[in-house]
Amino acid sequence: MDKLKMSPAERLKDVHIKPIEQECLDRVFEYLINKGPKKDKEANGNHSEKIGPLDLAYTLQFLGCKPSKSDVNLIIWEVDDDLDGYVSRQEFLTMYKRCIDDKTGLEPRKLFNIVQFLMYDKKFKGRVTVEETLQILYVRHGRDKLDDEIKAIFGDDEKNNDGTEKEITYGQ
Repeated sequence: MDKLKMSPAERLKDVHIKPIEQECLDRVFEYLINKGPKKDKEANGNHSEKIGPLDLAYTLQFLGCKPSKSDVNLIIWEVDDDLDGYVSRQEFLTMYKRCIDDKTGLEPRKLFNIVQFLMYDKKFKGRVTVEETLQILYVRHGRDKLDDEIKAIFGDDEKNNDGTEKEITYGQ
């Protein structure tokens, strides 16, 4: 079927997440739903297995940001298809697929950018190195575009002046 005649939902069915990306996405989703205060399953009902405003606010603070309540709510609203104020695993994966398939740059990317950074930051230390980004960048972009992607994230230098590997934070 011609891509122009396909609905966005039909197009997303053709977007495939590679196994290493799925593994990273699962790790990040679990991290995000457990980042905020402990969730009382009875009090939160179905929301205990979703990313909520407090989870996202705690994560952003950990990453060095000072988000307002409205900033956090906007990030969630951008991907919250069922408008319950939380991000389910399905909404999380849909957001990821939409962003990796987006050729126009028009998809909301606030949560995607956070998730991307956390996918690279395997140990959740708040910083990533070139080495940590290589696997995911290679899987997604291939060898041909790898150097360009690294340059876009880290700039021209992959090492600091003293020869140590360059690290960046989410804010950078």
